[in-house]
Amino acid sequence: MNNGTIIQFPSNKVMKRYIINGVSLIVLLVILSITVLVAYSWFPAKIHYEIKETFLISQDGDEANIYLGIIVPKSGPYQKVQNLNIDWYGNQERNALAYADTIRLWDQIIGDGDLQAVVEYDIILPQGQVSWEAPIERHHLLPQAGIESNHPEIKQTAHEITGRFDRNGAFEIYRFTSGHLEDPADGCEETNVSALEAYRTGIGDCIGSSRLMIALCRASGIPAKMIIGTILPDILFSLPQVISSGTPGGGHAWVEYNSQDKWYLADPSWGTGYATLLAFNRNDGRHLSFGEFDQLTAARRELINWATKQAFPIDTTLTYIFAADSDQATISSETSIRKTWDGRWVNTLLALTVVTYLLCKIRDWVIPRVGQ
Repeated sequence: MNNGTIIQFPSNKVMKRYIINGVSLIVLLVILSITVLVAYSWFPAKIHYEIKETFLISQDGDEANIYLGIIVPKSGPYQKVQNLNIDWYGNQERNALAYADTIRLWDQIIGDGDLQAVVEYDIILPQGQVSWEAPIERHHLLPQAGIESNHPEIKQTAHEITGRFDRNGAFEIYRFTSGHLEDPADGCEETNVSALEAYRTGIGDCIGSSRLMIALCRASGIPAKMIIGTILPDILFSLPQVISSGTPGGGHAWVEYNSQDKWYLADPSWGTGYATLLAFNRNDGRHLSFGEFDQLTAARRELINWATKQAFPIDTTLTYIFAADSDQATISSETSIRKTWDGRWVNTLLALTVVTYLLCKIRDWVIPRVGQ
């Protein structure tokens, strides 16, 4: 039944405008998404953290002599550590090393009771390219335990990868290492995994990746060393993240290499996919160094020898050692990490504002002309 209603479809000119507006909106959203990703991940920025490590020592017995050794990071070429404060009512001693500080705390608990130690400090980490000048030590070019840079397989592979001694050669080695290795199936790795073993098996987490890249660099004549540290969590403003460990963030290893008398940072275990350029010659604002592998090992050994002189070890982690002369003494620890400033968000907001303004101007100029 025809009621006389006439259905009018939009004209070709109107449909054209609809399509242009829809396509321009999609393009705008894509460009803004790319802007957010680039501004947040790539632009130089500084990130500030507050770290609070709390150790609670308990005793269920007559008395116990307790010993707690703690390693805290210190300022370096791509980090600034300041406002270190130790809240402890017993005996304490602080030893400033070139790459970290060691803290010795000891006291006696009589009867059932608790002792608490709190170590607080602030950290400023940069996002962006970093380089610095520092001496090249002899061992930075020689084979070491777990870094078989003189092995024929390593030397041959290094020769096949690159014949350059500069940053381009280091990048080629970095990219090879990242692509050659896969993460272990169990998600973890022992510190005794060597460069040769990682190369032959094709399996290696941060330790294996770092040692393989270092071995290939040294075999190519590029000085390199392995750094041990932590990766701070990417958390929101003023929302502390509590970790059930006396270590700020997860333990991690990466590489520092030298080219033309300057040192650079590279993390081959993070150098896959879109992050290939983000983890080479750059810090992401989360890598916190505790020094070279051998340096940290020596500091831990020194604290263990001190703590176990008159007691026996009860708990050891990457950055603290606890010992007591009573098996009734226990320790629990937690670390609170709070981000107080993140310049990446400032970069993102500024970039979004500028790009949105320019795109709107372009849209207002283009659409009337295209739609005519």
